[in-house]
Amino acid sequence: MQTARQRDWRQLALAIVVLQAAYWLFLGPLFEPVQRPLDRIQPTAIEVAEIDAPTWEAASSASYHAVDVPWEECCEEGYRAVRVTFALDEIPPTGIGEVPIIGADNYTAWINGSQHYAEGRMELPDISYHGRAYRGINRLPAGLLNLGENQLTYVLVSEEGTGGFFAASPYLGEYDAVIAQFGFRNFLLNEYLLICSVIGALVALLAFVGWARGGFQRYLFWLGTLSGSWAFLIFQSDWADPWFTGRLFALVSSCAMMLIPVAWVNMTNNWAGHRLPYVLPASLVIYAAGVVIFNLANAGDAGTNLAAMFSYIVSGVLALAVLGLLAWKVRHIGREHTWEFAVFVLCATVLAGEALGEIFDLNIGSPTDYILPFLLVALAAAFFARNIRLFRSSEEINTLLQGQLDERTAELATAHQREKVLLREQAHQDERRRIMADMHDGLGSQLMSLLLLARRGKADPERVTRGLQGALDEMRLMIDSMDSVGESLASALALFRERAAERATGAGFAIEWNDTAEGYLPNLSPRAVLQVFRVLQEALTNALKHSDGTVVTVNVASHAISVCDNGTLLGDERPGGRGLENMTARASAIGGSFTLRREGEQTVARIELPQEQGGPEGRNRATSHG
Repeated sequence: MQTARQRDWRQLALAIVVLQAAYWLFLGPLFEPVQRPLDRIQPTAIEVAEIDAPTWEAASSASYHAVDVPWEECCEEGYRAVRVTFALDEIPPTGIGEVPIIGADNYTAWINGSQHYAEGRMELPDISYHGRAYRGINRLPAGLLNLGENQLTYVLVSEEGTGGFFAASPYLGEYDAVIAQFGFRNFLLNEYLLICSVIGALVALLAFVGWARGGFQRYLFWLGTLSGSWAFLIFQSDWADPWFTGRLFALVSSCAMMLIPVAWVNMTNNWAGHRLPYVLPASLVIYAAGVVIFNLANAGDAGTNLAAMFSYIVSGVLALAVLGLLAWKVRHIGREHTWEFAVFVLCATVLAGEALGEIFDLNIGSPTDYILPFLLVALAAAFFARNIRLFRSSEEINTLLQGQLDERTAELATAHQREKVLLREQAHQDERRRIMADMHDGLGSQLMSLLLLARRGKADPERVTRGLQGALDEMRLMIDSMDSVGESLASALALFRERAAERATGAGFAIEWNDTAEGYLPNLSPRAVLQVFRVLQEALTNALKHSDGTVVTVNVASHAISVCDNGTLLGDERPGGRGLENMTARASAIGGSFTLRREGEQTVARIELPQEQGGPEGRNRATSHG
């Protein structure tokens, strides 16, 4: 039975094979010019002369000597003339097509003494680099050609440290045939590379914006560095008139070229997690050493050739390091990284192949310039597809967050309602247990005492009357406590005021109600409100049963509520009762306190209310009655 991991390995291997085959069998050959039959005009002689000025006069009067091609001279500053001689048996009506193969900072071209190509500046030390940027096809008009011998002369100029001079046999043939042969090559070397540099710059911009706005992810930084340095490297090859020249221009170009594999290594290391800590410092050390050695080699007698060779060695070593990192990471990646991994492998393969081709002169060409736009776009698209939240508009994000907030609010409201119900049920259960205890300790105790007196023959009418009255009062209190008092202290006080007036009148007491709370009371939970209500009930019952006064006064303040009577007795609890104990326990349970004491001419039972934070804004407005 095939495991899921084995299926992932098979899918990964398939992705690698597919991309490698697509490149080497399709994309690579696609960028190779189609070879069509070309009746090439072969030169009869190629000669070189050193001249002292970049003019036709200096080139026409110079002393030439024959050379074998390709010819190269490095790396002194100066001027050279290259003369190519060829013969024509007939002159094509469309003229001759010329593909020059010249290496110099700039050059001009002449056919039989008539100039047919010139761009930029040729006078040292203020020259331009149009010769390095130009990769076109020249047309030698039929009117400038001779039957028999013709001379094609190139006047070359080069600064010190920029590569010297190079010449090979030009491609010459009937103009239409040359266009058919080299037209696609001309597109690749000019317009296509310009498109590639724009793509690289845009990918770099997108990556750096994502890096800056998305938490400074290292992968995006190195993706932007890779794309930007590669785009700059292509651009500088077409930069005909930079503001820095000579060795500095060569150094900047080499720095950009060696930065590409450094970026590849670190981008690979930061991709898909499991980052090795020493890759960044090691790659930066190699890069710094490469820059220093390149500068030293470029300043020495060996010149730019050795320096360029060293930069290719650095690129090849770091490309192999990328392959090593991929081999280490392969066991950590998931299925969502399969195609990205295959793209990384293809990139590393192409980079290593190009570096090895330059080092060992394998004539592989420069496929990286042609294929890298597709690979960079693929890597950027794969990353942002997995992190699509970066592209959501603020409106979409707000809508998403609002939906989540509404869902969470509904959940909290449901939980709050459920908690209120549970608290109410718990309060009711506590009350039931208290009532059962009071029935046992209070009403039950009184009735048992009366029963024992009756059995012993000591139940005189007055004692029985007092005992039954106490039992009735206790029963009434318990029945009252079974009713709901509402969820606010204001509503509970309104109910208490109604019942207090009825009971006081029935017991022969007058009742006074003083509200000094200024309309505000603490915002207590239903359970706490019930406890306050019970304390006030028991305080009123105690006053009505034990006081010898005639008036009961209820004082309501924002911090305390008191039940007072004008009797001379303290109104202590009756023998065997639990009134004071219950009131003290109830007040303590909600964070308040209860006291019973004489204050002047009155006996005062007071409950101190727990106070809410925030002042009157967090309190309930009390209900006013007369």
